[in-house]
Amino acid sequence: MEIKLYNDVVFKWVFGRQEQTYPLICFLNSVVSYDLDDCSDTDKPKFSEVEILNPYDVNEPFTSEKQGILDIRAKDINSNEWIDLEVQVIRTFDYRERSKYYLAGMYRDQLKKGSEHNYDELRACYGIHILVDSIFEEKDEEEFWFNHYRMLNIRTHKPLMNHWNLYYVELTKFLKCFEKIKSGRTVGQDDIEGDNKDITSFSKELELWSYFLGTIQDNSKPLAPVLSKIKGIKEVFEMLQTFTKDDRLREQYRLHEEFIRVQRGEEARKEKLKQQYNKALLDLEQAVKAKEQERKAKEQERKAKEEALKRNAEERKAKEEERKAKEEALQRNNEILKVSVSSLKTAGYSNEKISAMLNIPLKEVESI
Repeated sequence: MEIKLYNDVVFKWVFGRQEQTYPLICFLNSVVSYDLDDCSDTDKPKFSEVEILNPYDVNEPFTSEKQGILDIRAKDINSNEWIDLEVQVIRTFDYRERSKYYLAGMYRDQLKKGSEHNYDELRACYGIHILVDSIFEEKDEEEFWFNHYRMLNIRTHKPLMNHWNLYYVELTKFLKCFEKIKSGRTVGQDDIEGDNKDITSFSKELELWSYFLGTIQDNSKPLAPVLSKIKGIKEVFEMLQTFTKDDRLREQYRLHEEFIRVQRGEEARKEKLKQQYNKALLDLEQAVKAKEQERKAKEQERKAKEEALKRNAEERKAKEEERKAKEEALQRNNEILKVSVSSLKTAGYSNEKISAMLNIPLKEVESI
């Protein structure tokens, strides 16, 4: 039987039973230790014995599809540190917020209601999220399938008590975009899904776990030797033999796969409607923007016309004032000329002499 380990029924049955916790401990340690080589933490979390706080109920397997139900909540018996292990098959737009909410709830739930607030008893919490689809799709996140978040000082990058830890393992991105391996050779999708030769180059356990969880397992075929070296993976593969022989579990698996198929179809329909809505909204915004640009262009044209009319009016006014000034100057000249001619006539000068003296026509002198 071909089995998807990230199916909620299988995942909870494999990792959520108290009687067989070694695979869970093995996987948790592979996650929290994956990036420790790249940081300066001295407190390296290491789980040794865990108590599953919401164990798999064999009598009522997977009866709740409610949002907000934690997949596996556990506590390390030795350190009292808390773990929330989630698997998310279908991407939801609010998953980042949900994962933070789960972590905050787990931290808060350590202190019982009504009791004294002994905050010094609070222990570290680890939210570990296995994602089939990617939620980090930004351009600079394309090649990062593993993400670890903490509360850090933005200046020194030092963590605050290491109490809040969020891990995201994106399986599809791992299978599709895991290009840099120890050998330095580029690995494509065919290499990962083929004869398993290239997975021998994976250097850390989480990479092998991610491959194991992210690919469909066929328990009628032998487990790849490189995977068999990981005891936790080998135990899970052997557990699948039991799972596939249980008719009730097989039916639960089938029903949940059908549920996921329907849910994916619904999510695809929602995504299509969302894209259509966004396109319509973008078209509307562009139309409004074009209308606004057209209004501004008309307003600028109107202002330009008003300014042109204003300039024309000012030019007409200036010409009119210039004409009046010339008329006044001519009138003053005529008056002066008349006074001058009259004075010369009174002094006994002849019209011909006055015309010659003032350089004006004789007729004009005679007319005065």
